[in-house]
Amino acid sequence: MMRCRCSRVLSAVTGLLAVICCPAPVSAGGAGPTSEREAPRSSTDLSQGWRFRQDAGLSGVESSAFDDSQWTQVELPHTWNRIGNEGTERSPLTNDVQGVGWYRLRFRAAPSSTARRYFLQFDGVGAVADVWLNGHYLGKHAGAFSRFRFDALAAIKPSGENLLVVKADNTRPQPGATTANVIPLSGDFFVFGGIYRSVTLIATDLVHADMLDYGGPGLYARAMTIDPKSAAVRVSAKLVNDGSKPRTVIVETRIESGPNIVVASDSSRVSISPAQPVLVERSLHIERPRLWQGMKDPYLYKVLMTVRSTRGPDLDRVAQPLGLRSLSFDADKGFFLNGEHLYLKGASMHQDRPVKGWAISQADQAQDFDLLRDMGGNAVRLAHYQHDQYSYELADALGFVVWAEIPLVNKVSFDGSSASPELAANARQRLAELIRQNYNHPSIAVWSIANEIDLTATQIKGPSKSAALLESLDRLAKQEDPSRFTTFADCCEVRAEPHGDAAGEAIGGIAPRDAIVGIADTVGYNRYFGWYTGRFDDFGAMLDQAHRRHPALPIAVSEYGAGAALTQHTDDPAGGRINPHGRPHPEEFQNWYHEASWNALRGRVFLWAAFIWNMFDFSSDSRREGDLTDINEKGLVSYDRRTRKDAFYFYRANWSAQPTLHLVGRRYLDRPYGVVDVKAYSNAAQVRLWVNDVDEGTTPCEGGICAWRSVRLRPGPNILRAAADIDGATLFDSMQWTFSGSLDSVRIKAGDVSGYVSKAGQRYGSDVYFSGGAPGGINAPDSPASGRIAVAADDAGLYDCFREGDFSYRVPVPSGRYRVTLKFQEPAADAAGVREFDVRVNGKIVLRRFDIFASAGGKLKAVDRSFDTTSADGGILIEFRPLKGNALVSALSIASSDRAGGH
Repeated sequence: MMRCRCSRVLSAVTGLLAVICCPAPVSAGGAGPTSEREAPRSSTDLSQGWRFRQDAGLSGVESSAFDDSQWTQVELPHTWNRIGNEGTERSPLTNDVQGVGWYRLRFRAAPSSTARRYFLQFDGVGAVADVWLNGHYLGKHAGAFSRFRFDALAAIKPSGENLLVVKADNTRPQPGATTANVIPLSGDFFVFGGIYRSVTLIATDLVHADMLDYGGPGLYARAMTIDPKSAAVRVSAKLVNDGSKPRTVIVETRIESGPNIVVASDSSRVSISPAQPVLVERSLHIERPRLWQGMKDPYLYKVLMTVRSTRGPDLDRVAQPLGLRSLSFDADKGFFLNGEHLYLKGASMHQDRPVKGWAISQADQAQDFDLLRDMGGNAVRLAHYQHDQYSYELADALGFVVWAEIPLVNKVSFDGSSASPELAANARQRLAELIRQNYNHPSIAVWSIANEIDLTATQIKGPSKSAALLESLDRLAKQEDPSRFTTFADCCEVRAEPHGDAAGEAIGGIAPRDAIVGIADTVGYNRYFGWYTGRFDDFGAMLDQAHRRHPALPIAVSEYGAGAALTQHTDDPAGGRINPHGRPHPEEFQNWYHEASWNALRGRVFLWAAFIWNMFDFSSDSRREGDLTDINEKGLVSYDRRTRKDAFYFYRANWSAQPTLHLVGRRYLDRPYGVVDVKAYSNAAQVRLWVNDVDEGTTPCEGGICAWRSVRLRPGPNILRAAADIDGATLFDSMQWTFSGSLDSVRIKAGDVSGYVSKAGQRYGSDVYFSGGAPGGINAPDSPASGRIAVAADDAGLYDCFREGDFSYRVPVPSGRYRVTLKFQEPAADAAGVREFDVRVNGKIVLRRFDIFASAGGKLKAVDRSFDTTSADGGILIEFRPLKGNALVSALSIASSDRAGGH
């Protein structure tokens, strides 16, 4: 093995004394196998035997004399919180208490015959941790998501019983609270309390890799140059001598392409003085390097550093992943991996599960990544905080490109002012920990320094002064890691010039705020057109405008999505308004939303990424939506991971090369209408459909959507089967619907996505068969009316929504005679003569200059009108043509004449 002379210089980045050694090139596979030595450091898992108590009023808990015999016995990972359940009421099993929980553990250290240094490693405690060992206070860590370590040497009993005490505090942040300067100050996710990741006792020699380097490994590798013939890799190791005398050690570094297959190595002597950390930097060369190419070929090398005594024994050994790749962004062309364009398509994900909360397993994490991969994603946004190390390891191994993020969310202060020095320091600490602990993961492309940092200001139209902190974080990220790019997710960009008198001025009634887009190298936009605001077709126009406004800035979409309840359905998602913060949230609306949104994103080549919000439903104690409580149900997969929603298969049909065929609507079992549209998601060119063995024909698939119009069901059960040929194989899918009505009786609740069952048991389906007009209703957020409708009957719910404007209904019924009943109420006019319209049935005027107010005798009063007509093959056409104001109807009933009674 080649040895070389080393020179000692002061590192400009870290300020540490650096030892720079010359490279020792080894041809690919040239060094051959080397013998593995016994690992010199030991790790003791401290997951078993804990006792727990949730109580903020305790004192003296750190004392060995404290009696914990009545405490609950728990194992790690653990959280005391439990939140999120099915149904519209909070479960009695819920524990949403945020405050203090205490943990106590008695353990023994592994015996050792040599002098050892001991460190306690915590992989995640929510959210502030105070730690005592044998009554000695080791320190505090303020941050729920990153790993941290404490030096335990002064307190540990190497040969006796030890008492470890942890106080975990997840108090909700507010002025004066213990978490007032700990990010995040708020967020649409629940911060679980407890020791929710593993705890380990690590014993090292007195000479070791730095264990207190922001929780990092102490070994960092980066490719400086890459070409087909060679890759130059700089390896930096931070070494510490905790002994009392200077030590000369041998530092061996090697890069392996497989177990004991060395492709580059170096060995040199290094002198380390006590209490003076040394940065040892090596430059190694790999011949004919194999690149990490995302999902195409996620190839990983391994970097190993061994610190050895000059007498022979190993003192420390550290191994880290190494992926050789280059990253670049172009404001007009998007993202490039190793010089090849790659549109990053993926989803964001949180780290919680039902009952477990944040105390998830590696198997849980692996399942999440498997689901994203199965959908066809090639990127993941690990939101809104640092995830467990295993998630980054999975991304490396599977080839996902990662957006990694710190939990700076919604605001930087409680009053809209600049961040306090304490909060700013906490944010910088979180960023330094994120980068040091994950520096070696090739999957990470961007460090995100914030999420929706102006959201609170936008909601209350208040000020926001976040620029100074974001600029500080951006500088820190570049200092820590100049090889990667920075980003953040923007919710609420205001058009203001970044310099000059216009910067920060009040715009559109919004208080002054800092212009922040452009501070980071790239930006992601969180936008929900058609859900929280605007229309679907606003999405593309907004992105084009942003691209024109920031022509040199690479742009991504970091969030877009809509809620979906598994038990709530609609016959036409365009038929009624959706309250994004309420109920219901029909699954079909989520399908419609994603079909339209992806259509806006797929062709905009300047976007470097699109991240769906969210891959999975997740806990949020501010949510009472859809059919769930304390859960945000925008996920494409249910909270328990058991159900892939229909929209999951829409993306699978568009993103994955895996043959896909999925009939849509399988959870909407009981159908009110006998003439329906049927849809499948597939990446086949065309799909064939059978309904009850009746061949409905083959339809082409465009954008992954295959649709059959006006398919007839028969009363009772209906079996739908689909088939498609893809890559020489035939795929099949099937589902069953039940039509609970009859073809010659149709009842429609206008302007509603839910439908209604009358007191007489008559079922009105959700709004369907319409053309034109717009939905409205008493319960809509912007409704001009307030209160319920005053009707003598018990069916006021039939009148609380409506369709208005210039519109018509073409109702498919068999030929014959029918009674048409129309139901009206006046929601807004305070006098007669304000709203007048004609109603035509099959071209014949049946209501001329109809005035609901005059006919009902006032506002918010029900009035019905009925007519007899006939149906030809085309069904019945009912037209509502406005003369003054908008035409309007609340419900329609069309029934065969011998069924007309009671309508």
